[in-house]
Formats: sequence, C-alpha cells, structure tokens
Amino acid sequence: MAKLVMITGASAGLGEQLAYVFARQKMRLLLLGRNRERLQQVARQATKLTAAPVSILVGDLLDDNGQQAWRQCVAKCGVPDILVNNAALSGFGAVNDLSLAKAQTVLQLNALVPLRLSQLFIQAHQRDERPSYLINIASAGAELALPYAAFHSASKAALLGFARGSQAELQATQINLMTVLPSLMATGHFKQATLPYLKSNRMLVKLMTSIQLAPEKIAKKIVSSSLQGRQILRLPQGYQWVARLNCLAPSLVRKIIDLPYQTR
Repeated sequence: MAKLVMITGASAGLGEQLAYVFARQKMRLLLLGRNRERLQQVARQATKLTAAPVSILVGDLLDDNGQQAWRQCVAKCGVPDILVNNAALSGFGAVNDLSLAKAQTVLQLNALVPLRLSQLFIQAHQRDERPSYLINIASAGAELALPYAAFHSASKAALLGFARGSQAELQATQINLMTVLPSLMATGHFKQATLPYLKSNRMLVKLMTSIQLAPEKIAKKIVSSSLQGRQILRLPQGYQWVARLNCLAPSLVRKIIDLPYQTR
C-alpha cells in the first residue's frame, strides 16, 4: 500500500505545494487546515496528479495541540507514514507591540502543536521495522534571529532544539526526523510581516523581494531530502555558508542582518 502523508497547513503556500509533490510520488494524502474550500481545491488538484486517495480534515490545531486531528487521521486513513508539521503563524512584530494573546498563539501553533504531533508520531513508529519520516518546517530564524521577529525565532528554535535533543533516542528507531530551515519564502508574509520594518529604500525592497524562495521549488527539495534521510535542511544553498559564518563570527553576522531594518 502507498505511504500515507499527513500535512498540516495544507490549504496554501508551502503546505499546498508539498501536497502536489507527494501526490506525484503516488502517496496517499491527508490534508489538514481550517479553510474547507481551499483544502477542497488543493485536494482536487492533487487528485489529478495521482491515483492514490486524497482526503481532507478541517479543524483548528490550537484546540488541543493537534491531538484530535491525529486521532481523526488514524481513524480515517490509518497511522501516517510521513508527517509534515507545516502549519504556523509568522510571529513578526516589535516585542512591545505583540499582545500576550498573539504571542501565546504563535508559540502554541509554531511550537507546542508540532512538538505534540511529533511525539504522537514517534510513539506510533518507535518499534517499526520500516522507515517513517517526520518533517518539521522551522525557519532560518531558529538559529539566525531576525529583528522584529523575536517570538517567531523563539517558536521555531523550539523545533530545532527538539531535533537535536531527540537525535540520540531516534537512532535506535527507523524514524527519520528532518528539520527544515528556509529563509524568506514567497508566501505573502513578506509584505505583511517584514516590509513594514525595513528601511525606506526602493532598491533594498526590490532586492529582498527577489531573494524570496518559491514554495514549489522548496517543496521538491524538502521531499527528496527527507526521503534520503537528511536531518537538517537549510535553504537556499547559500544559507548554509551564512550559518557556518554565524558560528564563527556571530557579531559580524548580527550586524549584517540588522542593516536592512529600521531602528527605534
């Protein structure tokens, strides 16, 4: 039987593109999100790419950190062979401007929900003899914090810490955990979350816009890298060198990153 893939936040952006890539791999899909109409549209498009079943599950992961969604997935389709924790909020904004309610929501959806779903996935597969794949979509901000993104970085750093902390335990299993650290993606968040905090410079905005990652290309890289057993995936390729430089000269990298942003 074809592998079952469970994708959270599958109604748009990277989650939508991941659904199409997995569909082309002839895998069964369970797509999760809050927008029924959008999920149905993605499911119809995915169905054109595969003969395997494509199902949707509408719900709010914040209700109980995803536990009900996991139970419904298992009851409806079985235990997923691949789990993609993609659902997230940007969490961008000045620390003083972010309300307690918004901060809690960001931390819950970006950290607690994927960590709980990861735990349920590991519990289900820890004794399996066949490989299973857990993919947590974090952010370059997990290790390379951006200005005006403190809560975003904090929430995504939790996923990176989880990967490093669970590595020894997972070595005794057939579970492959990959944490994805992409830089800015072209999903609409740039204009909404990043642009308001940049210096007023047309060339700077044009440059930042041009380096955004295309979700469809990123999705292909994520799927292929995960199935190859990769543990950390930094995107784009050039970001790997930035991450290495950050280890050697964090103060220098910090100054470079701060350059495009306003000061208050």
